[in-house]
Amino acid sequence: MMKRIFATTATAGLLLLTPLGSAAASADAPGGGVLGPNGYKSLHLGQSEHEAEQTGLLVDKQSGGGCAIYHLRPAEGKPNPGGGVFIESRKGVAMITGTHLIRTPEGVTMGTGLDRVKAAYPRLKKIDDWIFETPAPGGEHGERYRIAFDDRDKVSDFALEAADRGRCDS
Repeated sequence: MMKRIFATTATAGLLLLTPLGSAAASADAPGGGVLGPNGYKSLHLGQSEHEAEQTGLLVDKQSGGGCAIYHLRPAEGKPNPGGGVFIESRKGVAMITGTHLIRTPEGVTMGTGLDRVKAAYPRLKKIDDWIFETPAPGGEHGERYRIAFDDRDKVSDFALEAADRGRCDS
């Protein structure tokens, strides 16, 4: 039985969660940080690329579809393939994907069950077969979490997104 997992990818600038294969996911994010409504550690939605680089959290810059795409440094955990930090030149940091060490303030991380995610986010809505979105609690500017599930209804990928991702959406 093939397991489904989703990874964030940038295709023609559009940020998507797409099925990939199988994952080793942890229901707990030991020693990791929190991906809250504004960002992760000193990395925040809306920061300029220069400010984001100065956090020391980013490595391996790539360009794609109107966005600069970075990975979080390896010490922050392993993301799904295609995951990372997406920075639009005018809007700044537009999206930050989670890793196996990162959790949301509500305790959601890789491996969390769908029922627990629904309890944490009552406004969770399905936007595709395996992908859901919800406003980020405490967000002040339309920030949202995008969460993908595998065929066992466990979180296989998640990200914090700005309401306006600029050219990262085109």
